[in-house]
Amino acid sequence: MNMLIRFFIVMALLKREHAEQNKGKQQKAQNSVDSSASQNNVSADLFQPFSRSYRILPHDMGFRNHLPNYRYLSFIELNVTGWLYKILKKNQLGGLSMDWIISMQEMVYLKEIKFLNKMTVSSTLEGWDEKYVYFQHHFYVKNTLMAIGLTKFVLMNKEGKQSPTVLGMQGKHLTEVIKTWNSNQTAIKSQ
Repeated sequence: MNMLIRFFIVMALLKREHAEQNKGKQQKAQNSVDSSASQNNVSADLFQPFSRSYRILPHDMGFRNHLPNYRYLSFIELNVTGWLYKILKKNQLGGLSMDWIISMQEMVYLKEIKFLNKMTVSSTLEGWDEKYVYFQHHFYVKNTLMAIGLTKFVLMNKEGKQSPTVLGMQGKHLTEVIKTWNSNQTAIKSQ
């Protein structure tokens, strides 16, 4: 129930942010921009980190007095959904016209996050290929890195699976992190 409430809060914040951006766009509409600069702007928007802060509440806690591993994944879902909503609205594709399904996820836990800590989750697009989109997530408490996560997912809509090209992601953009991660996954599958 808590994650559902947080989802609606994130969506309300995104709608407000979108309305403020529209005001700024109307002011910039008088300036003409060529298509290549516009394409670079779309690409820059894709790599813009999506950050939100969350307070760790009693229902987030495990019985060991720290944030349990499975709750990190819920915060990742909120951030990726927020990022996707923002990109879809910016590209005028409708905020909730597309969904995503996790294909693979990995977490590295560095330190415990305690009760009532204010945690900031920063999710950044790591790259993409012809089928998947890859994200890296950083969890901070008071500017201290607490955990790092990687997520690989497929875009979906009513017609089924969609290529990342629907978001303006052309070709492939694979970093060393993605290549290593995919080779590990291939090795595990081949056992």
